[in-house]
Amino acid sequence: MLLEVEGTIPQPADIVFPLVRDEMAKIVPHMPDIERIDVLSTEKRDDGRLSTVNQWFSRPSNIPSLIQKFVKPEFFSWKDYALWNNETYSVDFELESPIANDLYDAKGTNHFGPHPSLEGQTLIRIQCNLTIYPERMPGVPRFLAKKVQPTIETMIRRTLEPNLSSLIQGLTGYFADTNNR
Repeated sequence: MLLEVEGTIPQPADIVFPLVRDEMAKIVPHMPDIERIDVLSTEKRDDGRLSTVNQWFSRPSNIPSLIQKFVKPEFFSWKDYALWNNETYSVDFELESPIANDLYDAKGTNHFGPHPSLEGQTLIRIQCNLTIYPERMPGVPRFLAKKVQPTIETMIRRTLEPNLSSLIQGLTGYFADTNNR
């Protein structure tokens, strides 16, 4: 399934892009679905691009009773492997579940470019291709996996999709606070 989110930030891309790349902790207080983001590694590559690994922690809510006993809090966190391209104001990413790195495949690209029609503003496009394998979820018997597959897919989608859009909300809130100081 393809998850897509788009939004406009009333700041130039050359301010928005480095903020997201280098200082996500400043945005987290404005992201209602995110508890915290831990930076695990940062490395400048020979080609000039920056490679980062972050651990994201979501705030789970409304876990269906059918799967509550199988779902641990770690299920609502993920590693984000990112490769940042300063020239194109973009980042290619791959997400990994910390409890089962083959539970899903999630790869995508975020673009933080100058808005084509609104001078001095940034157009953010977030795209993520997501394939879920609930039969690989630890603790879920195979015979039950097929029954709970739609529930698990819905839960993962409900967790990831708002977190994608919460980046836009977080940036909007961050800049509103910064401008009001």
